[in-house]
Amino acid sequence: MAESTETLQKYEELFAHRFSSEDQEYQQYLNRPADPPPIVEDWRGNQRGRDNRCYHEGWSYEHKS
Repeated sequence: MAESTETLQKYEELFAHRFSSEDQEYQQYLNRPADPPPIVEDWRGNQRGRDNRCYHEGWSYEHKS
């Protein structure tokens, strides 16, 4: 049990300033320019406007009462 307490204490010391203003690597990451959003052209292919969910048997609006 003492070994795990010592290990925990070591990790607490190692990561005491992680993701803080004293963490230089994290500060560089925060100050970098944002990545541009991905552009996905024609992601639905030529099936656009062909959503036929309502035409399946039992789903048609014409047959609802």
